[in-house]
Amino acid sequence: MGWRHTLGEVIAIGRPTRFIRLVLLSLIAALTEGLGFVLLVPLLASLGGAGFSIGIDLPQIGLEWMLGLFVALVTLRAGAEVLRRLAVQDLRMSVVDGLRMRAADGLLGARWRWLAGLREGEAEALLISDIDRCGFAVEMVGSLVRLALVLAGLLAAALVISPLAAVSGALGGAIAFALFSPVRRQAHHLGKALSLRYDDLHAQLSATLRGLRVVKSFGREHEQSRKLEKDVRALRTTERAYVRSAAIAQAVLQVIGALIAAAAIWLALEKLGMPLASVLALAALFVRALPLFGEMQASAQGWAHDSPALDRTLRLIEDTLQHAETLSSGEIPKLTQAMVLENVTVDHAPRRSALAGVSLTIPANKFTAICGPSGAGKSTLADICAGLTAPDSGSVFIDGAQLGEDNRLGWRSRTAYVQQDAVLFPGSVRDNLLFANPAADERQLVSALDSANAQFVHDLPGGLDCDLGNCGRAISGGERQRIALARALLRGPDLIVLDEATSALDAESERAIAQALRALTPSRTIIAVAHRGLLRDMADHVVHLSGGKLVDV
Repeated sequence: MGWRHTLGEVIAIGRPTRFIRLVLLSLIAALTEGLGFVLLVPLLASLGGAGFSIGIDLPQIGLEWMLGLFVALVTLRAGAEVLRRLAVQDLRMSVVDGLRMRAADGLLGARWRWLAGLREGEAEALLISDIDRCGFAVEMVGSLVRLALVLAGLLAAALVISPLAAVSGALGGAIAFALFSPVRRQAHHLGKALSLRYDDLHAQLSATLRGLRVVKSFGREHEQSRKLEKDVRALRTTERAYVRSAAIAQAVLQVIGALIAAAAIWLALEKLGMPLASVLALAALFVRALPLFGEMQASAQGWAHDSPALDRTLRLIEDTLQHAETLSSGEIPKLTQAMVLENVTVDHAPRRSALAGVSLTIPANKFTAICGPSGAGKSTLADICAGLTAPDSGSVFIDGAQLGEDNRLGWRSRTAYVQQDAVLFPGSVRDNLLFANPAADERQLVSALDSANAQFVHDLPGGLDCDLGNCGRAISGGERQRIALARALLRGPDLIVLDEATSALDAESERAIAQALRALTPSRTIIAVAHRGLLRDMADHVVHLSGGKLVDV
């Protein structure tokens, strides 16, 4: 994306009215500062008793009035600067919060198959680190607006005092800014590299924290720490390269500016014979403009460095919109007879199909087990049945009604999914159950727990209001699975899908869940992905997969 398009998106997200307010306040600050420097010439001349000449006629006013006007201008500028800083903060928060919510909503509304293909840690890095950097980019925009207008105000004041000096200074500044364009391009490349470093760090952190038990069991704490240290070091090296580049640019500007200032004052006094009051005013203007010009270069460099984070965020939002799920518009099918798959194919990579021409019938209100070796396509088939993803080719029918883009999201409202590692959210048992059905009353909650063979909840401290700790770690794996099953039942689903939901449980926990599922089959259709064990043994119908194809056993 070009910087103009990116800046346009920033203004649109932050609301144009906020940006206009920022520009107006910056303009007020710039005008008052410029007028203050124009007043400096007659003020200095009156104090020194010398005459002065500028390009326009100013009304003759006394010293007291000039000083009073000078104080008034400074006061007005100070007030405008306070409001300007608040305007920058408002714009920044509006952009950051707007981008974060757009990205989050886009990810939540995107197709599962696309989401599953994201690199580990990529979404987290973008939602946290990149969008925070977007806030710094907005600050740079606010700074650039302020500095450009203040420098324009100083230029206008210089034009009043000495047009030749003003034009020469403006031309020199433009040339210097152009000469520093390679520095800004380098900052842009470093900004892109920084985003990649954050991706690597978030991915490593996510993998390490998710696998803490494995890390400790293998005694690999030191090795994981070194991996994290490597990613942190790469991140800091990239950050330091940018700081080094910015510092060198500022140092070069200061030296060049000092040389130009000395030469200009010498020429004005020794060769051009300008009045001392005018020279002093121009010198004050230059002394004020030089650090502002340095800040402007630094802000432009900062924008170049942080705008890649904006570009990445905007691209992700665009990608989520391209992969957004279609809202249901057709009639939502109800499973009372059978789900039929006809020649269903799902391709995960070139020349590799997760499912290849699968045709089968899954009877309603029965227990179907999907078996097969790892990589056979079991989870993909479960996702197809649950409406989480769509086949690349082939068709799915529910009681004769085809499942398509217009009703897949609606069909999902009639299904419930229980995965291998039961996901419970921070909060109480009640909070987790109500996640599935916020309108459920106490009787329904207790009934769901009883149906899931999860009566142990009543013995927990506080019962339904027991705080589960950090995502359910206060209870065992089997207990988490039974709460997850109870939550699934609260939806009143036609179809319950369990993906290896008992593979990591002890025999007693597996038996409790199996008994609960068996009791449900007269009124619910159950599909369980299972390598072995009770769920497969108790199934009414067993489907065997190998290499993405149905096989006879």
